[in-house]
Order: sequence, then C-alpha cells, then structure tokens
Amino acid sequence: MRKSSLTIEATRSGSTTVVATAGSLDIATAEQFETEVQHALADGTDVIVDLSGLDLCDSTGLGAMVRLHRRAQAADASLTLRRPQRAVAEVLAMTGIDKVIPTEH
Repeated sequence: MRKSSLTIEATRSGSTTVVATAGSLDIATAEQFETEVQHALADGTDVIVDLSGLDLCDSTGLGAMVRLHRRAQAADASLTLRRPQRAVAEVLAMTGIDKVIPTEH
C-alpha cells in the first residue's frame, strides 16, 4: 500500500495567501492540510488553494475544504479553490462542492 503524502507551500501577496498543494489529500493528510490553511486564514487574509498539484482528494479532504470554507466565512474572508486536476475537479463537481466553494478552473 502506498503511503500518502502531501506538500503544502503558502505564499502571501498583499491581502491574499496562495496555498499550493501537491500529492494526496486524504485521511492521512487532511489534518495537515486543514491546519496549514487555518494558519493562512487566521490573520483574516483571503486564501486561494491551488489544487493543480493535487492528484487525489477523498471524502476526508472534501470535509476539510468545507470546514475551511465555513471558517473563512466566519472570519469575513474568502476561500477559493484554483485549477483542480481533472480527477479532483470531477469529485468537486459530483459532490456539488464546486457550487458552494468558489472554484476557478
């Protein structure tokens, strides 16, 4: 069985932080993802999560995205998903998350 791995890199530019992800967002990595994005949201900046390097996202990852979206709304900030790969985009569309969380393709 393959071990899940996720790399995350946050870059702030003005009032926006871009969080670039690569690898798998699943039960093994969702907590790491959620913690990193929460840090970016903590100072009230808008956050763009670049999903272009993400090749897998399971239901745990989707749950983390929804919780982060709610946190952003509560902090009067925004969370946007950017450039999901085809497989991830299909999961976002199938679950309707791309209608709840702004998604740039």
